[in-house]
Amino acid sequence: MIDIHCHLLYGVDDGARSPKESEAMLTIAKAQGIEKIILTPHYRKDFFPYSLKDIERSYFDVMEMAEEKGIEIYLGCEYHVDSEIVENLFEGRCLTLAGSYYVLCEYSTFGRYDFLKNSLEELTAAGFTPVIAHAERYECFRKKPELLADVRKMGSLIQINADSVLGIEGAPLKRFCKTVLKGGLADIIASDSHGVRERQCRLKECFDHVAKRYGEERAKKLFIHNPEKIIRASAEGR
Repeated sequence: MIDIHCHLLYGVDDGARSPKESEAMLTIAKAQGIEKIILTPHYRKDFFPYSLKDIERSYFDVMEMAEEKGIEIYLGCEYHVDSEIVENLFEGRCLTLAGSYYVLCEYSTFGRYDFLKNSLEELTAAGFTPVIAHAERYECFRKKPELLADVRKMGSLIQINADSVLGIEGAPLKRFCKTVLKGGLADIIASDSHGVRERQCRLKECFDHVAKRYGEERAKKLFIHNPEKIIRASAEGR
């Protein structure tokens, strides 16, 4: 499997707190059959500093750990979308997913749909493909699930969290994820893991859950094939 949303990089946001915890998270990922991970530290102005210097320093430390476990890691970010996102991406102040044209986009839970829609249109027009992070959290989609179909038609991808699918984040999000999966409105399921205790990676459990209810081919598409497109886009230099 490939995890495209993970806060395993230590000391840069509210994810792993130490090299030891990063290594423990890699051990958990390996045991679940995860072979590739895109590390996505938060980029949120005035909240998370997103120091590229600190991120790269931590990344090279974690890369050595990952190589020992046979896991490929890549850099990216989870960008809390603001009006400067396109400029920041072009200027290299923050990173796309694995150097591709895909961007992991986070929004405020109770944010307005028109802002979300306009930002997605702006990113797409600039040549990026937005990946909407944990889409199940946003009130606008929970009120009108059909809006997910609209943003997918615009060229965006929908990512939902494994914990939400499994019900660990509560019954309402589990029910909504069931609606999303039954409607074929999700493109990727990722861990959004933050540590070894709270918000631990459960991709294998979620893969089995999805395979049992929606078929193994659907599970492979959500956990392997669609995430692989992002890695391939990076390899192709796009």
